[in-house]
Amino acid sequence: MEQERARKINNNITNGTLKYSIWKLALPLMVGALLQNLFSLVDLFFVGRLGYIAVAALSIAGVIISVIMLAAIGISVGTTALVAHFIGKKDYDSADNTLFQTILVSFFCSLLMIVIGIFATEPLLRLFGAHPEVIPGAASYLKISFIWSISIFLFIGLNQALRGSGDAVIPLKVLVIANIINIGLDPLLIFGPGFFPRMEVAGSAAATVISRMIGVIILLRHVAFGNSSLHLNRKTFKINFPIIIRMIKIGFFASVEVFMRQISLLLLLRLVTSFGPACLAAYGIAIRLRMTVMMLGFGMGIASAVLIGQNMGAGNPKRATSAGFKTLKYYVIMVVPVAVLFFMYSHQIISVFNNNPEVVKLGSNLLRFIAVTLPFLATTIILGRGVNGAGDTIAPAIMTAIAQLGLRIPVAYMLVFIFKLGVDGIWLGINASDVCQALVMLWYFKSGFWQKRYQKHREILEQDPAISYNLKI
Repeated sequence: MEQERARKINNNITNGTLKYSIWKLALPLMVGALLQNLFSLVDLFFVGRLGYIAVAALSIAGVIISVIMLAAIGISVGTTALVAHFIGKKDYDSADNTLFQTILVSFFCSLLMIVIGIFATEPLLRLFGAHPEVIPGAASYLKISFIWSISIFLFIGLNQALRGSGDAVIPLKVLVIANIINIGLDPLLIFGPGFFPRMEVAGSAAATVISRMIGVIILLRHVAFGNSSLHLNRKTFKINFPIIIRMIKIGFFASVEVFMRQISLLLLLRLVTSFGPACLAAYGIAIRLRMTVMMLGFGMGIASAVLIGQNMGAGNPKRATSAGFKTLKYYVIMVVPVAVLFFMYSHQIISVFNNNPEVVKLGSNLLRFIAVTLPFLATTIILGRGVNGAGDTIAPAIMTAIAQLGLRIPVAYMLVFIFKLGVDGIWLGINASDVCQALVMLWYFKSGFWQKRYQKHREILEQDPAISYNLKI
């Protein structure tokens, strides 16, 4: 008979001082989110040594990957919400089985990515207006990333499952290891010293894939044999279509939200590329710096999602609401100094990544625009991720669609072509959508409509006996 392993459960999420609960969960999540973004920043730093054409190739490839990898976002959001719900109810067997469904769905999605990687990389780049000189480097990056996308799916899915259970420490340790490996491999595979092949832009993709795959192996070993909050064993190896369907339904609108966000970026990208490779490089650098701040917020946002999800599962909606507002307050306190740094030292910050005078001029200007709306961006991220944790992914998706496609794109194009503001019109379009979306999200969270949606989500989980069951039977 298989020996029962100990299960490590974080009981501070639904009990104790809320401030302590938030920071105990949020600190490793924030560091982990920054480390996750460090993959792209390290790639950008080393690829930047190849020149601005290589930076432009990496920039457009990164935007396309973020659209194609929407499935990974959906899987992770659905996994987080379900695992948090089951852990909050202390239904550990169903939480374990959710982890197994996450792995199955990840493998299926990676097969689709392989097909895209083999047949559709260059057509995608031409579709989004890539200059001929940019296509070779970007296509090589995309092929490697798509064909080996299983490393990304499992890396994100396993990390989010553990975070949804309240374990933020193990994912952080794995991210540290993966980043150290990525930092070491990047210069070797990009520049090709000694016996290493000189892969240039493609080398950054190869380094990322290898480092993430090593991280996946460590995570699988932890949930299969370690003292984990989630257990992967023979009892859990049962396909559960109701859980998969529920995961997809929750994750679908989260994917739609990211899709709307990225489609708006791609439509802006068509506008940016019309101003030349230097503008594209500046846009890529500034947007990645913006993403660094957002990743810090995503870490806090995951903490908000887990706290809200588990407390709603435990039948404590007041604590869930307080967790959302307090997490937002702490994040805003952090982003204000970052906004000041971005505004005052934009020229110096952009110069770190590329010293082309035109790139620095355009990039520093965009960075100042970004600095102004960081507190508004914080509101959207924290409260949006929080209601995702309660299983409400529809409202954030609708808000994103209206703000970023219905507002951002028309305003940007109007300011560029009608008011002749040039690239500043693009940056103002981004700012307008960020402010409006934040105000609507704040109103929605205060209204409590997301709690009513959670109750419907809970009724579905409890009414279907195939979803929540004891796997020992």
